Amino acid sequence: MARTMDHRESTLDRTILDHLKRDGLLTEGHFAYRSGRHSALHLDRDRLLADPGAASRMGYALAKRFFNDHLHTVASPSIWGAGLAQWVAYFLDPRAKVVYATPRDGQPTIAPRLESLIAGQRVLLIDNLIMSGATMGRFDELITGLGGEVIGIGALWNATEPTIGTEPVFGLLNELYEAFPAASCPLCAAGASEPVEIPY
Repeated sequence: MARTMDHRESTLDRTILDHLKRDGLLTEGHFAYRSGRHSALHLDRDRLLADPGAASRMGYALAKRFFNDHLHTVASPSIWGAGLAQWVAYFLDPRAKVVYATPRDGQPTIAPRLESLIAGQRVLLIDNLIMSGATMGRFDELITGLGGEVIGIGALWNATEPTIGTEPVFGLLNELYEAFPAASCPLCAAGASEPVEIPY
């Protein structure tokens, strides 16, 4: 199967892709996600950021996208995104502070002592993967409600709509591996085998 849907050349550092493939963290095929979208990409969510070397390269690649946005804080709604947020903040200039949510009754919350890192600050929202957009949407509302100015949303890959709220989502791997609504999936149209169901 072709690596990309339309054979575009990527600006993504090839060493990132090579590492993900070599360690079995990125699998190509035909996959269906809970969001209802299909893609040629499957990322191992649990192991994706286990290697600090790979995580640092991916964090640097995301930081480059937002380098000129004068960010004060990088915030993540999940434990999966917290480690990535650390690397993104580290590579910004000046380095940003990091805040991550802890769940309470199914909702993301920010510890009160960290709210000063959000109120009146320019905030970048980061997660490793955005699968349905629901978690990030709630987090966007939380950060805005605490007085933060959300400057952008970034992830390694976005499996849902290209915007959350009013913010466009930058998915590092999306320029090579798009997520398509099932009804317009080019893999289905090309007669690919039934997609593998991914439980997230």
